[in-house]
Amino acid sequence: MTKAWNGREALEIFEKSAEGCFDAILMDVMMPEMDGYEATERIRRLNRKDARTIPIIAMTANAFTEDKIRSKAAGMNEHIAKPLNTELVLQAVAKLVQPPVVD
Repeated sequence: MTKAWNGREALEIFEKSAEGCFDAILMDVMMPEMDGYEATERIRRLNRKDARTIPIIAMTANAFTEDKIRSKAAGMNEHIAKPLNTELVLQAVAKLVQPPVVD
């Protein structure tokens, strides 16, 4: 597990990682320096294949319909409200992360 303490750090960690290094990103929406929306938008614009496909899950106290719409517009795949329900998080990850193809 890799941790970032703010949105800018999350972007930099992903940008500097090897392609395919991460299976998913659990993105807090309200972070200092750069919020999760902007970090997600910038990850999605990176010039690498996995930037467009990596599952990004919003973790936020903002649970209104407009918040979910904003998460989707930023490029997030799922929106989970805090306080987090571990089972919901695991279900979202399982739904979004594809197992590797074995020949």
